[in-house]
Amino acid sequence: MKLILITCCIIALRCCWGGSSNYTLMLKLQEDQNVLKELNGNYLIKELDGKDVSYFNLNITFNNNTKQVFGFSGCNRFFGSFSLNNNTIAFSALGSTKMICNDNANRIEEKLFKTFQKANLVLFSQNGISFFNDKKLLLYATTEIASDNIKIEYSASSRGFHKQIVITKDSISITSKRDSKSVTKQISPEHWKQLIEFLKSVDITALSTFEPPSKNHQFDGAAIARLTIISANGKTFKTQAFDHGNPPKEIAELVKEVLSISENIE
Repeated sequence: MKLILITCCIIALRCCWGGSSNYTLMLKLQEDQNVLKELNGNYLIKELDGKDVSYFNLNITFNNNTKQVFGFSGCNRFFGSFSLNNNTIAFSALGSTKMICNDNANRIEEKLFKTFQKANLVLFSQNGISFFNDKKLLLYATTEIASDNIKIEYSASSRGFHKQIVITKDSISITSKRDSKSVTKQISPEHWKQLIEFLKSVDITALSTFEPPSKNHQFDGAAIARLTIISANGKTFKTQAFDHGNPPKEIAELVKEVLSISENIE
């Protein structure tokens, strides 16, 4: 029941950034013991003041031991310190480098620093953090993927077809027939880097909520396929069953790259 509630909360969050219901749902997630309520590590800033800012590659890194914070603000590198008491957050001694940038980068940077000044509450989810000023959402950031220990698995099977692909940073294993041994080969750094780039655009904690565009596999009209991601901390995230060759749009590019790499190696 708790897992269902969390999944519903995540879906609802995507539909109502910035509203009071968003705050209420996020607050409810703080009761979940599986959500790590600690500011530590790297985060990619996705939304700022209700607008998508992914294009600017904003990021922020927290060091829980030293209480230092630093990152990229669209133009300059910034640095400073933070304090966290339960969910109450405050930034202090913020400074930055002094690069000259274009107007768009300068505006985003100014908005980000104002956000740090206004933020007084941080709420945690399984895939990131949100800064609030009281109940108003100011910023949303996702946890950066620790790519070295990620495992990507893709399977597809029907009465006359079977394929199992397992990819890690160093290798790819392919099984093309049931009850046969897998063939394992080295994967190139370029292929792995490309996979991680596609993976960064996917909210892996919501894999199970992605709707397949077709369901021919339910009537033997297509092989049954699934994508599974095993994160660096060992958590497993899996999609619903979908038609091989027609994955949910959220993972379409990632699946295409997985299959392309396997075909080139085979």
